[in-house]
Amino acid sequence: MADLAGSNFIKTTIVTLSLLAGACNNEKNSISTEVGPTTLEEVNVLKLYIRHCVDCHGENGDLGLMGAKSLVTSAMPISERIELITHGSKNGKMKPFGVEHYGDLNTIEIEALAKYIETLRH
Repeated sequence: MADLAGSNFIKTTIVTLSLLAGACNNEKNSISTEVGPTTLEEVNVLKLYIRHCVDCHGENGDLGLMGAKSLVTSAMPISERIELITHGSKNGKMKPFGVEHYGDLNTIEIEALAKYIETLRH
């Protein structure tokens, strides 16, 4: 009888380990390796602006919540704007969105967003 109980334990353990290994393997395979858009034309820039900018800058760029600068009156050159979006502000009020800083925007998305923001100027 003890031999039969031990046999069931071993079978149960093998099945459980197989299921866990399969689950881990499936999780590993389901991780996206996609790096995002590779051209400016592929970027849904309005979606990016809404997801990353609207809360502080507003729909039209002039909301100014939490110390956000007006994008409507900004004279910042596009190169500095790209730098700011990528690395965040020096005072820490704006977080970095570049992937190298654990954000989720690649360089193409950041460039597209910076160009879109220029269209908000008056």
